[in-house]
Amino acid sequence: MKPTTSRITNRIPNFQFPISLLIILMLCIFQSCSDKNESEVAKEEETKQEADATEVTITKQQYETINIQLGTIEQKNLTSVLKTTGFLKVPPQNKASITAAIGGTVQNILIQEGDYVKKGQTLVTLMNPDFVKLQGAFLEAQSQITFSEAEFNRQKELSQKNVSSQKVFQQAQSDFNSLQAKLSSLRQQLLLLGINPELLTKNSIASAVSIKSPVNGSVSHIDINIGSNIEPSESMMNVVDNSQLHLDLFIYEQDLTNVKVGQTVNFTLTNLAGKSYTAKIFAIGNAFEGDTKTIAVHASIPGDKTGLIEGMNVMAMIDIGNNYAPSVPSSAITNTDGNDYIFIQIEGHEVKRHKHDDEESKIEKEELGDAFTFERVQVKKGVTDAGYTEITPLEEISASPKVVINGSFYLMAMLTNEGED
Repeated sequence: MKPTTSRITNRIPNFQFPISLLIILMLCIFQSCSDKNESEVAKEEETKQEADATEVTITKQQYETINIQLGTIEQKNLTSVLKTTGFLKVPPQNKASITAAIGGTVQNILIQEGDYVKKGQTLVTLMNPDFVKLQGAFLEAQSQITFSEAEFNRQKELSQKNVSSQKVFQQAQSDFNSLQAKLSSLRQQLLLLGINPELLTKNSIASAVSIKSPVNGSVSHIDINIGSNIEPSESMMNVVDNSQLHLDLFIYEQDLTNVKVGQTVNFTLTNLAGKSYTAKIFAIGNAFEGDTKTIAVHASIPGDKTGLIEGMNVMAMIDIGNNYAPSVPSSAITNTDGNDYIFIQIEGHEVKRHKHDDEESKIEKEELGDAFTFERVQVKKGVTDAGYTEITPLEEISASPKVVINGSFYLMAMLTNEGED
């Protein structure tokens, strides 16, 4: 039995796994895991960088399509203020209704609504046979008074020498005084029609008269056509001089003690809340306005008044304290993921595009003349009033940044979508 057992044992091979091969296999597995981890880390880093992107670049065409509008961070008093409403008003001495002293038929209309005209500029010409008669009557009276004055002087001399009766002298005196009065009346009527009586001759009688503007201003409400028959004192159009446009505010009696001459008023148009204007109080009324139990406060508007028209309603804030804070139009602030942001324009460089090279992402910045770059800046909101919101930037920004006040929502959407690519 022992030899048999020995033969079976010899048939089992003595196999040994090479240690070097085992080491190589373990190194390959380790390298594979390492490469996988590095790839995942790179992808996570790339995703993190894209998520942290704070700049967005748009082309000039996109800029115009979105209708980007830029503003600044302004110092606004949004807490120590008195809120009120009012409207824009032009003083009566700065607007005119254009009429004619004598009626007539419209021959020419030399202006259009909206045109700016100067004082003394011809607006309309009117025709009327009475114009011709009036000029003829003046020339006739002017001719008669020469004879009447000569007769008056002759009768006066004769009366002094007792050659002529006192009655004849008195009649000559009465005729002369009557002609003087008539001539003076006709002269004034001609002046009202814009005709210079001193230059009037039998060869210069006009069949039409020119209606001129009594003030500088813009033409509005033209109510006539060529051929229209105009009655005396009938309004043909209005001319309004907006250079003296001011603000009328309604203040209740309990607030009147807080209002003083010289205080600053910040106001916005009811239908255009994004744009702010400044005025200064120059007068306070001393009587109630009708049945409103309010008192009118008048404020002058310095500087350019383009876009302001009489009758526009306004929302106003009268500064009664000195609590100023940096503020922007509320439309400049956009919210995402519970955070508030504004966009400011970056000067000096623009982000051109994303480049992917060997699975590494980087942003290349170049000088571009036809593109615009904006940076997202996180802010903390404060008081909101009259279309403005107080802000506190949570990041360092330049001293006078250009802030996007219209279009920030679209920039945020573009930035968010870019980060998801």
